[in-house]
Amino acid sequence: MASWLPNGPEALLSLFGVNLAGAIQVPLNTAYRGGLLEHALSLSQAKVLIVHFELVRHLEHIDHPHLRSVVVVGGDAAHVAGANLDQVSWADLEGASSTELPAECDRHPWDDMVVIFTSGTTGPSKGVRCSYLHHASYAEWFSVGDLGAQDRALILLPLFHVGGTGWVFAALTWGASLALPHRFETRRFWDDVATLGATTCTMVGAMASFLLQEPERPDDTHNGLRIALATPWMSTWPDFARRFGVRLWAGFGMSEVPGPLRADFPDGDITGLGRETSPEWNLRVVDVFDQEVPDGHPGELIVRHRRPWTITHGYLGMPAATAHVWRNGWFHTGDIVVRRPDRTYVYVDRAKDSIRRRGENISSLEVEQEVRAHPAVGDAAAVAVPSERSDDEVLVFVELNNGEQLSAADLINFVIPRMPHYMVPRYVEFVDELPRTPTGKLRKVELRAQGIGPDTWDREEAGITVKAPRFSTIARAGTAATGQVPS
Repeated sequence: MASWLPNGPEALLSLFGVNLAGAIQVPLNTAYRGGLLEHALSLSQAKVLIVHFELVRHLEHIDHPHLRSVVVVGGDAAHVAGANLDQVSWADLEGASSTELPAECDRHPWDDMVVIFTSGTTGPSKGVRCSYLHHASYAEWFSVGDLGAQDRALILLPLFHVGGTGWVFAALTWGASLALPHRFETRRFWDDVATLGATTCTMVGAMASFLLQEPERPDDTHNGLRIALATPWMSTWPDFARRFGVRLWAGFGMSEVPGPLRADFPDGDITGLGRETSPEWNLRVVDVFDQEVPDGHPGELIVRHRRPWTITHGYLGMPAATAHVWRNGWFHTGDIVVRRPDRTYVYVDRAKDSIRRRGENISSLEVEQEVRAHPAVGDAAAVAVPSERSDDEVLVFVELNNGEQLSAADLINFVIPRMPHYMVPRYVEFVDELPRTPTGKLRKVELRAQGIGPDTWDREEAGITVKAPRFSTIARAGTAATGQVPS
């Protein structure tokens, strides 16, 4: 069963309900459109989709051969007309008489609990198979310091990422409670923290940057937030910790690998990824032949765990990708690190051709596919360039077909409805010919080195803004608009 919902009580209840039924949940990114949405639904083979009413219309323009029914959250028939699917209202299900709990399901720690879609970096997005044990391990990773039943986790990241679901299972483990605001908003963030009684959260670098840009207040340190996971590294974390009085921690985790590294940085001076979170983790830093490199030398981080099924056991419907990432009996993270003599690790770079913007991994291939779909475009190459905020921005180099003309603004307006908001390139540069190897492969190393130049067009300077989808608040009897879920 798939769900396509913004954060809120329905997304959380869907996670629990699908699990209770013994099914596998496939939460989808609410920014998915077109080919990405079609790919995810096709790969998951979901027969039922729980969907926000404002997203239903996007199903009309794609193939979904496996889908049979949709459960529509909010809205009315006028909003969902036209979708050739059986439709059930979430409100009707809420109002139905209670049913008996299903018979005990034959489920085990190694069974799939959820499938989380993650960027395919150089290929299509992959569905990460996450077992029950995988998420229990993530709960352990989030259990930092004295966090316990007295705490309330503020879930700022979406529940279609492990950064969201991991906090859910951590709070369940502690016997704590959750708070689910509809979205992160800079100017009301600290009011949300106070109103919801939140004490811990994940703080993404872009969020921290926006909060630091706000005018200082005398009560900045009196906000209730005690501990936060800081990601990724940036030089202003000490300023954030000092100004807001928040104790920070950092580490390394990914959808596939539940937190093998962690460290506490109370003053925000984040100097690395920390050490292994337990003796059960086995980590190596290797070269391209999987041979271990000396301490102090960069190499790819590969991992395994003594407890089977802790790490993902593969990508849904992608046996070749699974075999590649699990080669030689080790999971290959695709991230370059340095191990210090004291057994702490420092992040260096990505070995894979990926882009990370506002906390989202972006497949350069998927960006390029949508740009190439324009009839005037012959070829395209997307690369990461530094952002003045945090993470990366997307720069796409475009080679037009002979005799064709196209403006950067027209190209961007063409791709906006075809891709998630976070994938839309900020920068565009037209070139006569893209650099290639003798065998015809794009030489992206040259394009990355070239970066932003005098002929690069900037979408933001042109006044074209692309924002995350905002969903109408669904009226719920007796439910606060904040979406708070008590313990």
